[in-house]
Parts: sequence; C-alpha cells; structure tokens
Amino acid sequence: MKRIICGVGCFLVFVFFSAGFLFTYQITDLKDRIYVLEETNAAVKRQVSVPAINNKNKTFVLEHYEDGKLQKKSFKISSYGGDKIVFRQEEIPSNKEGYTLQVEEGYVVVYENTQNQVFEYTDIPLEALPKELQSEVLLGKQIETIDELYNFLENYSS
Repeated sequence: MKRIICGVGCFLVFVFFSAGFLFTYQITDLKDRIYVLEETNAAVKRQVSVPAINNKNKTFVLEHYEDGKLQKKSFKISSYGGDKIVFRQEEIPSNKEGYTLQVEEGYVVVYENTQNQVFEYTDIPLEALPKELQSEVLLGKQIETIDELYNFLENYSS
C-alpha cells in the first residue's frame, strides 16, 4: 500500500513540475509576442505620412479610362487628423490647354490636356528624376506651354 501511495505521490509531483515548466514556457512565449507587437506598433506609429501634412491644399488627380478616353477627377485635402483624411472633389476644366506628365511602365509619358491623348512617349525613366519631381509626375505634373515641355524634356533626357 505504501508503494502505491508513494508511486501516486511521485507521479503527482512529476505532473506538478511538468505543468509548472509548461506554464513558464507559455508565459515567456507570450512575453516575447507582446514585445514583438509593441515594437511593430511603435514602428507603425513612426510611419507618419509627411506628404499629406505638407500637401493640405495640393490637388490630387485620380485618372481612369472610360470609352478609350482618359478621365480625371480632382481632389484636395480639406482636413486631416490622426485617423481620417477628408477630400473635397473639384471640377477639372476639360479644355485647359497645356500638357500633363504621367508615368506608364516606369517611363514619363506626355499627355495633351485638350484631347486627353498621348502627346509623346519619352525614354525618361521615373528613377532618373529627382525625388520631389518624381512625386509631382506621379500626381500628374502640369506644364503650361510647349516651350516648358521641351525644356523639361531636354533637361531630363539622356
């Protein structure tokens, strides 16, 4: 009888220590996960959208093709906060003369504003432009005259 009680006691001690080690391992694993989540959260909080803050009154143009023609919608940031941005849609004059620089397949393409058609495909890669100019071209850089356009093309062509 003593052997049975001693055996059951040893078994219970073994189960108790095993459970303790298991819980300790799980708590350590949870602490590591919490640490990783805190680091990820801190990294996300550091990723502030600086262009949105500096571009409050800047016009953003969204483009799509409809019936084979390039259609544009213009938006301005009217207000922004920590968790929301409010855009205001604006009218785009369709007969505005000039040219728009866009990016297609990594290269700058010139559109004529009056006809919404490609004026010229260039061999200027987007990466060849300065960072500030890259963001302007990605948003649809407007060029008023043919002289300004040729000046741009001469400066950035290889």
